[in-house]
Amino acid sequence: MAETEAAFLLSQAGYYLHDRARYGEAEPLYRRALAIREQELGASHPNIASSLNNLGMLYYAQGKHGEAEPLLRRALAIREQELGASHPDTALSLNNLAALYQAQGKYGEAESLLKRALTICEQAFGQEHPSSRLVRRNYTDLLQEMEKGRKKAWWRRGRK
Repeated sequence: MAETEAAFLLSQAGYYLHDRARYGEAEPLYRRALAIREQELGASHPNIASSLNNLGMLYYAQGKHGEAEPLLRRALAIREQELGASHPDTALSLNNLAALYQAQGKYGEAESLLKRALTICEQAFGQEHPSSRLVRRNYTDLLQEMEKGRKKAWWRRGRK
């Protein structure tokens, strides 16, 4: 079996475990897939971005935001460089990094990333495609969360 095929299978097995919240079992598989891909493909191949994204989202799911951010940022940079700023995989990276920023309360950064992701998805797939709907729902949720935060801040100011 070629090393790149092994990396693909490790990634798929990691995704399976990740999806079932078996994070401790998924992490070494994701890490091994990333190591193989970096060795075989170099540092800037789109498959490297996929491995970085998978590992970053695993850390995000565990609340390990400090570990997730550099991985998700690197995945985005690779996709922008190798696939282009308007590629659907770039939109996926924008969406995932926005989710992390939202969880960290970095609403401005999250909003600008989601706007870009939504534009890409709608141009690539149309407004009714599942990817466009997902990003639009994430964007709407973010705006609602931001509005709640503004109302809460206003309420606190009004109670002095």
